[in-house]
Formats: sequence, C-alpha cells, structure tokens
Amino acid sequence: MIVTGCDRAPEATAGRRWGLAAAVTSLVVALLVGSPSVIGASPRDRASAALAPDMPYQCTPGSAESIHGKFGDASAIGWQGNNQGVVACLGGSFYVQNGVDTTYGYGIYNDSKTTWTNAAGYLPALDSTFQRFGLDISITNFGDQVSIGGNPFVAVYSRVAIHNPTRRPIRADPEPSPGLLPLSAPSVTVAPGATANHDYVIAVDRFGQAYSWPSSEALSTAGGFDLHFAHMRAFWDARLATISQIGIPDRQLADAYRSGFIYTQIARSGDHLNTGVNNYEAEYSHDVIGILANLFTQGDFSNAQALLLSARAVVGSQGQYEDGLWTYAWPWAIYLLKTGDLGFVRANFSTEGRNGSKTASIEDTAHRIALDRAPNGIMHRTMDIDFPGSWTIDNYEALMGLTAYRYVAQRIGDAGEAAWARQQYDSLLAATNQTLTATVRKYHLGYLPCSMLDPNSLNTCADPRDANWAAPFLFGRWAWDGYLFGANVIGPGVDLIDSTYASGFRALRGKLPTNTFGGYPPAYYYSTGYNAGYGSWGLASTHHRDQGIVSYEFMIRNTQSGPYSWWESVSAPSAASPWIGSHPGSGQGSAPHAWGIANANKVLLDSLVVQRSDGSIIIGRGIPNAWVRTGRISVTNFPGRDGRRLGFTISIHDRAVSLQLTGDDPGGAVLLQLPAFVHNLRHSGVAGVDESTGTVTIPPNTPHVIVNLVHHA
Repeated sequence: MIVTGCDRAPEATAGRRWGLAAAVTSLVVALLVGSPSVIGASPRDRASAALAPDMPYQCTPGSAESIHGKFGDASAIGWQGNNQGVVACLGGSFYVQNGVDTTYGYGIYNDSKTTWTNAAGYLPALDSTFQRFGLDISITNFGDQVSIGGNPFVAVYSRVAIHNPTRRPIRADPEPSPGLLPLSAPSVTVAPGATANHDYVIAVDRFGQAYSWPSSEALSTAGGFDLHFAHMRAFWDARLATISQIGIPDRQLADAYRSGFIYTQIARSGDHLNTGVNNYEAEYSHDVIGILANLFTQGDFSNAQALLLSARAVVGSQGQYEDGLWTYAWPWAIYLLKTGDLGFVRANFSTEGRNGSKTASIEDTAHRIALDRAPNGIMHRTMDIDFPGSWTIDNYEALMGLTAYRYVAQRIGDAGEAAWARQQYDSLLAATNQTLTATVRKYHLGYLPCSMLDPNSLNTCADPRDANWAAPFLFGRWAWDGYLFGANVIGPGVDLIDSTYASGFRALRGKLPTNTFGGYPPAYYYSTGYNAGYGSWGLASTHHRDQGIVSYEFMIRNTQSGPYSWWESVSAPSAASPWIGSHPGSGQGSAPHAWGIANANKVLLDSLVVQRSDGSIIIGRGIPNAWVRTGRISVTNFPGRDGRRLGFTISIHDRAVSLQLTGDDPGGAVLLQLPAFVHNLRHSGVAGVDESTGTVTIPPNTPHVIVNLVHHA
C-alpha cells in the first residue's frame, strides 16, 4: 500500500531512507577503505549522512492557509481539471491535498544553491538541480493522468537523477518520504561517470470521486517515469496547439505564456475555473471573468459553453465582488466574436439557470448595472478592491459590461436591448466623466484617481506602493477593451492615461524599481501577480503602449516564486533563498495565480495582435522598441472572427520591417501599428499611413509589405 489518501496506510519501500546503523556503517567503510565515499561534502553533510536521515524540504500551509516552502516558494503540478492540484516547492518537495495534507520529498536535498525550472522551459514538470557530496543531482516531479481499473487518477512521478562526475564511487541515497513507491532500484552507490535514476510514483487525485485508491502493484505496473513523461508532454503540447502560438525575442516570456496556460488548467477543478491550487482554490466572480476572457482571446474554446454557464453561478451568487456580475457579458462577447456561435448565445441571452437570479442570464447581469447606480448617476460603493469606496474601476467595468452587452444584443438581432444598452452607456459615461472632471479640478489632480470622489491621499492609494493607484488600468478594462468593441471612449479615463502612469511611477521613484506598480497591504508592497496586467490601458495610450510587456519582463526577472509562478502580491527579493536568481522572500494569495496569469498573457497577446469587433486586426501595437532591434516576431493560430485562424511574421533587417500575413483571410482591415513607427516612417509603399499613431493600413489581398524606418527603433 502507498500513502496518498486518508484511507491508506504507509508501508516500507525499497527506497526508504537509511537507518542510523546503516548510515554509520557506510560512512565508516567509506572513510577506511575509500570506496564508496562522501567526498566534496561539508562537515555538516558528513555528520548528517552519519547520524540520521535528512528531512525533505518542507512545503506546508502557512499564514492564511496558503502552502509554500520556507523561502516563500510555491508552484503547481497536476492535471487538467483535477479536483485539487499539487503544490510544488523547491528541492523536489510537493504537498498533496485531497485530505492527505502531507509533504513528500527527498532528504538528499539540503538547501544548497539550486536552479528550479520547468522541463523544456514550459512543461508542468518541475526540476530542481543542485550539488551535494560532489554529485550533480536533479529532482523532477510531474503529474500524469492514469487509468487504473477503469478509473482516472492523477499520479505524481518523480525522478532523482544522481550523476557522479568524480573518479571514485560515491554513496548517495535519495531518502524518499514514506509513501513514495519506487519504480526503479539502482544502487545507492554511483560509479564514476555514471548516473543513477531513482524513480517514484504516488497517486494524488481522483477527480473528486470516491472510488478506491489504486494499490501499489497497480501503480507500479501502470508504466514508468519515461512512459508517463512522454504522455504528459504529448497531452500538454496538444492542448497548447489549440491556442495562439507566439515567437518573440524574449524566450522566457514565451515560456511564461505557455506555462501560464497549463497552470490555469491545473488550477481548474472540472468546469470550475479556480484561481489557485492553494488558498485561492475557489472561484471568484471577477477572476473567472478575466480567466475566461483570456482563454477565448488566446483561442481555447474547449468546453467553452460549459465554462460560460458555470461562470453565471459564480457571478450570480458570489456577493463579495460585484464587478464580476457587471462584466459577465464580456467573455460572451469575445466568444461570439471569435466563434460566431449565435445559436448558443441567443439561447442563453435572457435565460437563467436552474437557480434563477443566482445563475444569472446575460440580460440579468447587464440590467443589474442600471439598478446598482447611485443617485448621482455613478456606480454605488463596493468592496471591489477589498476596501469600501466609490471606486473608479467600478464605473469603467460597468461601462465595459454595457459595451459587451450591446455588441451581443446587436449580433443576435435584439434591437431593443441594444438600444437600451447604448442609452445606459451614454448616461453612465456622462455621469462618470462629469464626476471625475469635478474631482480632478477640485483637488488639482494630474492623474486619474482611484476613487471617483477623492484624491488618492484620502484612501488606500495614499501609499504610492499600493498598486491600486493603477487599478482602473487593469480591472477597469474600458479604455482598451471597450475600444476593441466599438465603445465611445472619451473623457478623463483616456485623457489621463499617460499622466497617471507618469505620476504613479514618479511617486515610486526611490521606493521601488522601475516597471513595478507596487503591491498590496499590509506587507507585500514590492509587486503583484497583476503587474503586467496593469499595463493593459497603456495600449490605449500614447507613450506607454509597451507597458504590459516591460512589466511582464520585470515579473520574470524579479518576482517568480516558482518557475513562472507568481503570488498575488510579494515582498522584496531575498538573498536567503537557495533558488538562484532574484526571488521574493514571501507572498500572499496563491501561487500560481490564474487571474494574474490571465491578465499577463492577455496583455502580452494584445500587444502582438488583437481583433476589434468590426473585424479589423491590429498588429504590433505594444511591441517594445528593443524587440524591433533584435529580429523576428510571429504569431500563428490566432483566433479571428467567426472561426478564422490568422498569423503573421515580422522580420527586421536594418531599418526595413517586413510583415508577412499567414493563415485565413482576416476578413477586415489589417493595421500594422508598432510604437517604433510613430513619426519614424520613411516610405511604406502602401496607402493609409498615420504618422502620429505609427499606423500603416495594409490594403486588402496584400499578404506582404515592407515598411522602412527613418531611424533605428
């Protein structure tokens, strides 16, 4: 028997850790005859090997029930739609939930300097590589779905690979936790130049079912590490093939994009789009909306109908965050734009689920916006940024919801509801603009305030490190995503984008590095998992169009708490962590954080290519100038209107920028719009050049153009 559930008991395995007598005897023999030896080890290592087995690196619940290692590290392994993903920590340790609530790992890991990465750069197979006893050691863990007795399970497969680069044999036991079932039995003495692969397995998930856990015999005969690694890789590569593929100069950013999609599927429990695999292992209304919007933007429509219908139960019954209810029409609008599935959308436009208003229709959520307006015409007070107030983001989210609702009503042919949505939009926009203009003038502000009624100095945004100063630029959606759906985008919300970015970053100067927006109270003010997403409205600006990408790059350089895994907010990097690089000392929320991932990957893809509701395609609007100096940028399999799949390649040679369109006919105008083009175009060879926005309009049936720059980007 193996320990992966509360109804099972541990048993001894061939790979269990050394006993005291065996350890002492082995060490004495090594020292007297020189083979095998524990060379290259510190006195502490020698004492540890001689006196007692080491404990695996601890990966356990901490404050607020989040699960992490002692250096604040946390990531995830598992399978798509598993009931509860597995929390992964440094050194090959992982924490199994599902009532087991136990850390498994390997005592051979000793907190020495470690590289921690995804296999192949993006797969949910996490590899910790380090040195001990003069040996090169890597511990790799991943989850795979297995079928045993006709029932599906998730099993975690582990490999402790021990390579001996020396000229003498060295004894090294992986020291696995009890309950890890060995799949191989190499000698614990590693010959010179040889590698010993110690493989293990443990069942960790039953997809929420109650059938019996598999026996040790059944698991051991279900295949080894290599077989299951190949199956795991083939599955995730096939899933990734359904979404937009990106090729960009920053390889780490491309890997983060791919791994983020996978982490989102592991956080998911069936049709429930949970935010995390630890602590936030639940659905939150605005999180679900953002996750869906990103999946559809990327082009993943697998089980889309069930996910949309499941989300209405979240937004209709989850009372903490009202903005998710107001924006429920938004993912429906993206789904309809990309798929053209009028039948499904029309069938659910005004139809509630079985629980009435708790499983709201699209129409219900839009009309709720009108009911939730305050007497002065703006949206009423909420807790939508975790503090009570008349928040600016709420008004822009409501405007976004009305914009999306109008689009959906128009597409399904409901002229009455489309007209109602337009009237409500115009009324709310007027009230929003009037109120904000009055607040800006009254307090002589040069920025968009987080509150409709007060300067930032009178609320949580008084601390410039509180990232809520930029909340409208992400959670508000309107200035960029409203524009994509044809909204009338006017007023302080768009006029003050650049000055708000400038003001916020100026206030952070000397307090935090460039391109972080800060974090959240009480003690995690360094950065957030939303850091890239805060650059979303930059795409609607003049001077901060690449903000989403450069802030995403900041996250990769400074705030990973696991391989491409970020907490909702984090403290400053700590030198104490053995993980090589710059990594936060602690974090809060959940890591990985699926909503943060969704925001980061959506702004990344939007910066490369995006489609408006009129069918037009915008290419390159947020591409950093530095990338224009470094070569090739491409996207394939991008979801266009009504089922089309599009692509492009931008190649740069000297000051010549070449665009090659691929895939289906876009069915609308194509706008090449790199920031490097602004007032820097020599001769495009095509009509439709706008120097002020750096836009080159590509004529129909023109798959290839070359744009020449006056100066290097």
